[in-house]
Amino acid sequence: MPTGPAPLESDAWSRLWRAGVLHSCSTAIEGNYDGEIAAFWNARFNGLQARQRVVDIGTGNGALALLAKRHAAQRGIDFDIHGVDAADIDPPRWASGATSFDGITFHARTRMEDLPFEAGSVALVTSQYAFEYSRTREPALQEIFRIIGHAGTAAFLLHSSDSLISLTLRQQHEACALLFDETRILDLAHQWVSSLAGSPASSQGTAQIQQAFQSASTRLVAAASALPEAAILRKAFHYLHATLEQAQGSPWHALQYLANARDDLENERTRLQHLASAIMDLRELEGLHQQCIEAGYASSILRPLDQAAGSRMGWTLVVSP
Repeated sequence: MPTGPAPLESDAWSRLWRAGVLHSCSTAIEGNYDGEIAAFWNARFNGLQARQRVVDIGTGNGALALLAKRHAAQRGIDFDIHGVDAADIDPPRWASGATSFDGITFHARTRMEDLPFEAGSVALVTSQYAFEYSRTREPALQEIFRIIGHAGTAAFLLHSSDSLISLTLRQQHEACALLFDETRILDLAHQWVSSLAGSPASSQGTAQIQQAFQSASTRLVAAASALPEAAILRKAFHYLHATLEQAQGSPWHALQYLANARDDLENERTRLQHLASAIMDLRELEGLHQQCIEAGYASSILRPLDQAAGSRMGWTLVVSP
């Protein structure tokens, strides 16, 4: 979860973590991070000694914390691992398919601008798709500088405008506009099921509602071909199909299911909006790099990260003195 949005905005992320996903790329990467992403983080962990402190900001359900723990175990040592998030996280309770979180301390509802660690007490700060979400990046950066002091390191994987994630986001936004603003298909589904339940909520006849719903569905199916990366469309189709199946037996249960489905889809739209505001272009990335150098971290390195050839996942920034 991005550490930065106000508490009400973090609700959309709290609900994602309660769903049990290990990280925010769960639709593309099964299990924990692998490939070049895992290699980047393992290279950071290589420089740590036993009992040194690692703080993962925007930890979500603790994917990087688990990578750090596994790396330490392979070396026969322990790190002092902490995961921080503005969301209401509880990885041992919510994360599905994860290994033991023993030895990892999680700090829920904690903003990166106000971290509960002493100055210079952290050997490594990690942040994957988190720092850039902060509305107040300058105070957040200064807080990171404070806790790593002049001997620690901070490492970021940042959303970038040249990444596959950014390309996917454009399709996701188009899909959201179709779902919520243009076809309003969730409203049509509610009217149709309400009419089956004998509810007076809709003034239209059942046949007219059904026709409007089918017209909207046809438009969305056509859009799905043009927007193959719009995962929110596939999720919406699943919810709508299940709603109409349930409506044949119990319209009232179907209405409750649809209400929950709408809530999930609207939360996903909110997270996509947060992502859009977080993506950094090359000018912003270079500016952040320069800030680190000017703050005395002269060995800081900014590089792109490709999970595979042609699969840019963002840019890495390693901050070190």
